Order: sequence, then structure tokens, then C-alpha cells
Amino acid sequence: MHAIRIEELSKEDLKDFLDYLSVHLSENGDNDLFFLPLSKEQSKFTNEWAKKFREGFDKKRGEIGWRKLWVAINQDNQIVGHIDIRLRKEPNTAHRVVLGMGTDRNFRNLKIGQQLLHFVIDYCKNDSSISWLDLDVLGINSPAIRVYEKLGFYLLSDVQDMFRIEGKSYGYKSMTLNVD
Repeated sequence: MHAIRIEELSKEDLKDFLDYLSVHLSENGDNDLFFLPLSKEQSKFTNEWAKKFREGFDKKRGEIGWRKLWVAINQDNQIVGHIDIRLRKEPNTAHRVVLGMGTDRNFRNLKIGQQLLHFVIDYCKNDSSISWLDLDVLGINSPAIRVYEKLGFYLLSDVQDMFRIEGKSYGYKSMTLNVD
């Protein structure tokens, strides 16, 4: 595994993360490889993205908009990946969290994503208020799906032709992991 440390992001360090996220989003769709259901043109960092993360720090556990965010930092103190959990938007689902994550393209295939996933799974297992870890992934993202399956996530749904991005059809898979 690649030598990284995983740290919870503080509100004071949010600017560095948002700079990283801006670059990360801009890579969506490069070489026709999509990791978000957005076209290349839509994959731009906006004030709305920044607002979601900024406001997540101010929410209490259980409030819609709450999120926790961790970053993977390499030996050069560079953010090379991230993982976050947030509450679902539906009422009465505070026992479930939604996972989001990404890795800097220059640091992929180094098992950083697996390290981040192990970290957040352990976090969720140690938080008695969390029972389920949910995620959605584009059906073409086979490397991510293999990692999720390897760590025990299972398929809830597989919606074919969920998105049409730049003239191509993409499926969407919902997966979950029970952390009780």
C-alpha cells in the first residue's frame, strides 16, 4: 500500500480540499472515463459544491446536510484522495449514510481508495448511530465496483440507461454495506 495518512478535514483546511476537489471534478470524463453522472462541461467546480461541503461542517449529526470528510495525504503533504459520509435526504433515515470518495488521478491504482474505504467502514462500525453505508456508482466504473464488492458491499439495484451523457448510455448501481 502507498504511504499515506488519513485525517479528518477541519473547516480551517477546507480551502485546500476545495482546490483539490476542483481539479478532481475537472477530470471527470477525461478520455471518456466518467466517475460522476455529469458531462465534461457540467464537471466544473461551482459555488454550490463549495457550499455543500462548507455547510456540512456547521450541521449536527442527524441534521440534513451533515457530513464528515477525511482526506488522504501523502508524504509531501498533498491531498491525494478523499472520502466523506453524509446523511440521506429522506426523512427517518439517520441510521444510513451515503458515501462519496475520489482519488487524484496521479495516485490511482495504489490502493489509496481501499485504505480510505477501510478507514470509513471502521469509523461507521464504531458509531452506533450508523447501521448502513450506501453508495451509487456508474455501471462502467468496474475498478470501483470490484473494490466495493471485495469489501463486502452488495448490489441493491442496477438501473440500465439511467444517464445519457454526451450521447452515450450509462447505468447506475446502488450498493450498500451493513456496518452493525
